[in-house]
Amino acid sequence: MTDMEVTPIYSQTKFASDNDLNDPKVLEMYLISADIVNTVLPLVISKVSPGISVSDLCQFGDDLILASTEGVYKNTERGIALPTCVTINNLVQYYSPLPENDYNLKPNDLVKIELGVHVNGYIATAAHSTIVNPTPSQPIGGRAADVICATYFAHEAAIRMLRPGVKSSEISRVISEIAAYYRCKPAEGTFSSLMKRFVLRAGKDIENQLNEEMTVKELENLDFEIEANQVYQLNIVLTTSDGKVKTAEDKPFLYQRDVNASYQLKMRSARLAFSEINAKHTVFPFSTRALSGNQARLGLVSLLAHHLVTPYTVMRTQLSSDLVAQYKSTVLVLADGPMQLTAAQPLPYVHSQYCIPQPTNAANVLSTPAVKQARPTKHKATALDVNFGERRVDVQDVDMD
Repeated sequence: MTDMEVTPIYSQTKFASDNDLNDPKVLEMYLISADIVNTVLPLVISKVSPGISVSDLCQFGDDLILASTEGVYKNTERGIALPTCVTINNLVQYYSPLPENDYNLKPNDLVKIELGVHVNGYIATAAHSTIVNPTPSQPIGGRAADVICATYFAHEAAIRMLRPGVKSSEISRVISEIAAYYRCKPAEGTFSSLMKRFVLRAGKDIENQLNEEMTVKELENLDFEIEANQVYQLNIVLTTSDGKVKTAEDKPFLYQRDVNASYQLKMRSARLAFSEINAKHTVFPFSTRALSGNQARLGLVSLLAHHLVTPYTVMRTQLSSDLVAQYKSTVLVLADGPMQLTAAQPLPYVHSQYCIPQPTNAANVLSTPAVKQARPTKHKATALDVNFGERRVDVQDVDMD
C-alpha cells in the first residue's frame, strides 16, 4: 500500500514525551479520537443499502468527523486523519470517489468502510466490512461469508497476540493460517502499522503475509518484537483470490503531502491546491473531494508531477469476481497487554462452510480471553447538522493558467 512515512520535526525528548502512553493527557486524546470513530463509523454503516451512493457515504463520514471534532481541544489541530473510504468487492483500500466517479451499491456487494480521526495529532482509525444483503433475515453464504469470517477471526487473533515480546512474524503466520482455513489469502502489500503523534505509519509494519521466498536472513531483518507503550492500527485485509493485486483503473482519490519536498510552483491552480493542503490537511491524507473546487483539483496534477504529494493508489485483485474484506482497529500495547480503542461493530449475517479446526495454533490463540476495551471518555461525540446525501456544490470555474 502507499501510506507515506512522515516524521514531525521534534527533538527526541519532545517526541518521546508526546508519545508516552503513561501520560494521562496523551491517553485522553487517543480516547477522544477513538470515541469519535466509534460514533461515526456505525452511522456510516447504517446507511449501507441498495442504490446508495458511495460518494455520498464518504462525504457523510467526513462531515460527521468534522462536526464531531469541532468542539474538542479548540486551540489544537484536529479532524480527519484518514478520509472516509467505502471500498467495494475486489478493490482493496482507499476508494473515496468524487460524484462524477460514483458507484451506487448493489445487492450482495461486499463493502469496506474505513476512516480515521485525530485530536492534536493523536490518531484513531478503524475499518469494518459488511454486505448489502437483499434479504436481511437470511444469512449470506458462499465466498463472501468465507472471507468475512476469515478476516474477522484473523483480526481477533492478531489483537490477542499484540503483546510485548511477541514477534511480528508470529502474528503474520497466524493471520495466514486462519486465512488458509477459509480458502483465502492476505491481500498483497497490506499490513498493520505503528502510529505516533501526527504519524500514520511510523515504521515496524506487521505484514499480513510473509513473502514465502524470503531467506532466513531477510526474515530476521524484517522481524521485530512488539514493545510496550506503542499504538498500532491493526489492519487485516484478506481476499478470496490468490492474494496478488494490481493497480485499479480508477485514479487515486487520496493524497498526502510530502513535507520533505519543495518546489517553486508557477501555476495558479497548483498554488491554490498547495495552500489549501498546507492550511487544512498538513501531514494527514486528504481526498480530492475535500478540495474547494475544480481549480484546486486541477492543481493536484502539478503537485503530483513535482512530488509534493504522494497518491494512495487504489489496488484490486486480478478478477472482478474476487472479494476482499477488511477489519481494522486502533490498539494500545500496554505493559500488561493490548487495549482496544476503536470498538468492533456488529458483524453482517453470514454463514461459512469452513471453520478453524481444533487443536491448532490459531484455535489456541482465539481461545484466550478477549482483550481489554477502552473506557469511553467524558467527551460525547456529536454530529449535529449533518444530513446524509447533501453534496458540496463546486462554485469555482477552472481557470487555465
